[in-house]
Parts: sequence; C-alpha cells; structure tokens
Amino acid sequence: MAKPETKTEFFYTEKGLVAVDSPVKLQILNLLRGEPKSFDEIVKYTAKAKSTISVHLNDLRSCELVEEKFDPEDRRKKIYSLTSYYMGCSQEPFLGHYRSLLDTVAASGNDRFRFMEALIHALRYGFEAYGIDNSPVVRMIGVDIGKHLSCNFESSTPEDLLNEIAVFLEFHGDCRASVIMGNSPVLRVEDEFKAMSMPVTGKPFCALREGIIEGILKEKLGKECGVLEIECYGTGHPHCLFEITI
Repeated sequence: MAKPETKTEFFYTEKGLVAVDSPVKLQILNLLRGEPKSFDEIVKYTAKAKSTISVHLNDLRSCELVEEKFDPEDRRKKIYSLTSYYMGCSQEPFLGHYRSLLDTVAASGNDRFRFMEALIHALRYGFEAYGIDNSPVVRMIGVDIGKHLSCNFESSTPEDLLNEIAVFLEFHGDCRASVIMGNSPVLRVEDEFKAMSMPVTGKPFCALREGIIEGILKEKLGKECGVLEIECYGTGHPHCLFEITI
C-alpha cells in the first residue's frame, strides 16, 4: 500500500483549478495518473473500505477530476480514469534559492539577455519560495509553446529534427547544444550563465525547456514522444541532459 499524501495538489479541469488535500483522494488520483484502474484495484491500493472509496470516487467525479465507465469485458465492473491534469503541489518553502536568484537578477541589470533569463528563473523559484511547486504546469506550457513553434522546423526524421532543435536552442539560449544518438537519443546543453548563477537544488529546473523540446517533437513527428531531463545544473551536473523517447 502506498503511503498517503500529506500535501495539497492542484488539478486542472475545463472548469478551472481544483485543490485536493484529502490523503485518500490524492492516493486515488496519483494511482490513476498511471492508467485507468478498476474499483477493486483502487480499493486494494488504498487499503480502505469499499464504502469509503465509493464516497471519495463520487466526490472526485462531481469535481470532474475522474470519470467512471463500465468494463467492456465485464459490465458488472467499473473502470475509473483521470479526466484532469496534474498542475503542481504545495511544498515546504525554499526561500534560499529564491533569494540567490534575486541577487542574480540585480547583478544582471546591465545585460538584457542575462537579466531576462534570471528574471524567468526567479519567477519559477518565486513560486517555490512561497510553497508551490509549479514545475508540472510550467512543463505543460512548454509543450504548448513547442507545438506552436514546430511550424518553424523543416526536418521530418528524429535525428535531423533533434539537430535542428539543438541549433534553435543555441541561437535563442546563448548555449551550446549537441545531439548524442543511441537507443534513447540525448540532447546535451551547456550553459555558462546557468553554471555560474543557478543554485544547486537537488532537482532539475529546466521544465520549460523540457516541455518545449517535447512539444516540437510531438507536433512535427506526429508520434508520442517523451523528454526527461536526467541531469541538470540544478542537480549539480556541469550540463543539462534531456533523454528523448520516441
């Protein structure tokens, strides 16, 4: 049985943002983020009484966070799936990283490019300073941006498109980008400004860039693609590595 969550998480529906802080509801939602599950599977996962799970599922359905369907192989059973998007969660405030970036913003005032980049990261960590991890929604915005940017790219094969993305990142990000092809291609980005100015937080911080790369790949290739930052300046590495799954 998974340990119940003890934080507030935010989910997006067509009617707006919904905050959920019930540990049992969060268990159910996080289970369904993987794939649809049957009622019995949810009961087993949460180790709660069937009556308790029924109440929570009805509440989640009324908020339009999940939907209920009959199992096509056995109409006596019901299948539940997520109909909302995970947007972020509450967390312990990280004031130190935020203050460090504010100092970077102030020190970059005479360099327009550095100032804007530092400002963007200060905004990102400003949410964390006030107790909200917004990386999931930042990544989703990145995917939206990438899909709209895709019309500016000409390549139709994965390798050529990744090389074109690398050139794009270098031009707009004042960085060095290279593609390492293999079973899972990797996009390597080296950025001197981030190396000098970004705090080591123990986790990747390039959610926007991660989303943009994925959005371009999905829209241009017409395939399911995944992009995961596996190494980052934020994790203490001397570069950022984005692993590509197509």
